[in-house]
Amino acid sequence: MSFDKILDKYRKISFSEGDKGHRFERLMQAYLLTDPLYKHKFKKVWLWNEFPGRNDLGGSDTGIDLVALTIEGDYWAIQCKCFQESSGIDKPAVDSFLATSGREESTVTTESPQDVNLTG
Repeated sequence: MSFDKILDKYRKISFSEGDKGHRFERLMQAYLLTDPLYKHKFKKVWLWNEFPGRNDLGGSDTGIDLVALTIEGDYWAIQCKCFQESSGIDKPAVDSFLATSGREESTVTTESPQDVNLTG
């Protein structure tokens, strides 16, 4: 099934915007872990609510949807938007994401014994 067909299906079967967004986030998580362009870049990709260090970044919905751990040990904050093709993303839609993920350095405590630096 093509990516466009999957998106069309999600738009039709989702019972709310939140449900559609959650489905899209899971799709992007799987995509980043399996697509030939990205799968060799990441050790792990978490949904925000599953990320072990989320409490160190405010815990609540800050606009970060996924957090990816690269092979090099860097953390990437990722925002996913499942808008119609004709829609754009305005500044307020990304402000909290940039405020949280754009910090020069934030110490994040994970389940591992070491701290990691989350950079924008």
